[in-house]
Amino acid sequence: MDYRFDEKKFIESFITKNTQSLRHIPDNQFKLFPYKASGKAQAPIVTELEDVVSGFFRETLNQKIHSIKFDVLCSDLLEKLEVNEEDLEYFKDMIKNLFFKEDNFIADNLGLYPYQTVLNNKSSENLAHFLFSIFGMNEADCQKIENIKEGHRFNILEKMIIKAMEAKKVSEIDKYSPYFVIKTDIQNKFKDDFYFMLEIGMSSLEDLANLFAVYYFYYVSQTCIILDQFCTGKRDGEVKFYYALDWEKVSKNRLCCESGWKILQESINHMFSHAITLEVLNQTLDEKMYDYIAFGEMAKENEETDIAIAGEVKRAESVYCSYIRDYNGFVDIEFQPSSLKTEKAIRHLYQCVMLQFLNTERKRANQFYNEKFLEFCKMRWVKNRKKSGLILNLTERDIIFLTKICLRNEEKIRLNDLFREYEKRGIYLDGTSKEYLQEFFTKLNLIDKKSDSGDAQYVRRIL
Repeated sequence: MDYRFDEKKFIESFITKNTQSLRHIPDNQFKLFPYKASGKAQAPIVTELEDVVSGFFRETLNQKIHSIKFDVLCSDLLEKLEVNEEDLEYFKDMIKNLFFKEDNFIADNLGLYPYQTVLNNKSSENLAHFLFSIFGMNEADCQKIENIKEGHRFNILEKMIIKAMEAKKVSEIDKYSPYFVIKTDIQNKFKDDFYFMLEIGMSSLEDLANLFAVYYFYYVSQTCIILDQFCTGKRDGEVKFYYALDWEKVSKNRLCCESGWKILQESINHMFSHAITLEVLNQTLDEKMYDYIAFGEMAKENEETDIAIAGEVKRAESVYCSYIRDYNGFVDIEFQPSSLKTEKAIRHLYQCVMLQFLNTERKRANQFYNEKFLEFCKMRWVKNRKKSGLILNLTERDIIFLTKICLRNEEKIRLNDLFREYEKRGIYLDGTSKEYLQEFFTKLNLIDKKSDSGDAQYVRRIL
């Protein structure tokens, strides 16, 4: 067995030297989510992903980008241009109006995204790196993006700005450790949609932010569910989350009420406890990262290995609990049944972590961490339906966007196939919502009924 919990490493990571008190710092040994257990002032919540798009493209360059200053940019451009003295102020006003908002450089073109002013929001940068990592972007992907960018249409000024920026001496970006990918079957789905959009010119900040919002939510929501399944989770597992259309009325017995946000919200509340549990378990001298599924796979090799890993987990729990002096309810936590001793031990450690958060002053850190994703969901994907409560929601904008990327270059798609394409992206609709969606497409005059296919309904391309 390779797995060994290292107490010395745990003390270095979790215990303050001066007071010998416990500190919970996730995303160190085990990189799960890009969040901090700090309030909004120290770690702002990212709900709009336009800045994240720019950070994502900066990752592809693997270079630090210097902020573009208005005066410096004008000077760089004027070195390459001949502008009459009487036209100088007009030229500067044009640059200001086209590329700046106040003092910030604003990008609205694929080639300029990496140079958009970074608004000193570390949360956006962290999220950009997280998405770049969990979407499985590699050197080949970065080169492909560069090739697409070179074939993109730019006006003369945009070309000059890009050349001016590329001529700057910049260093490589700081190397970040990759995030551990829990759900492994979304990378190809994302890349297929991403490259399709870039290749057809569907590359505005708004469109790319919409794509990132779909897959960010898809990955993290499913990961939350998989984590709650501990060693029995599956990397390609899928829980069906049902949405309602923005304009339809819903009742409490609908799938969108029972099998949507209601289930997900509970799992989101466990995010910090899982992050810390996995951080504790990964206090090893080995650089390898272990998630619950990996522990389960090792434990299934044979009974001896299962017993040995469970023993290491119990030792980790004993060390962890020994430093918690403001909660004494650990002895009352029962072991939950499992066919694996390793899973029983991990679940017990998780309960210890979760209950000390819920019953001590550290509950605020737990809240701060979980709300980073919770608030994004509420702002982007959730709607309050009053008596029916909070429900996952699709707006007309979402539907038009999703339909465009589902049709690809086809002129039309069978309606049932379109529903299946939605589901490939983690979006499920019940029968009632499907009827409302059909009515929506009919009103837009996008429905065809082919006589040679019986009652088959087709949705035509949305321009």
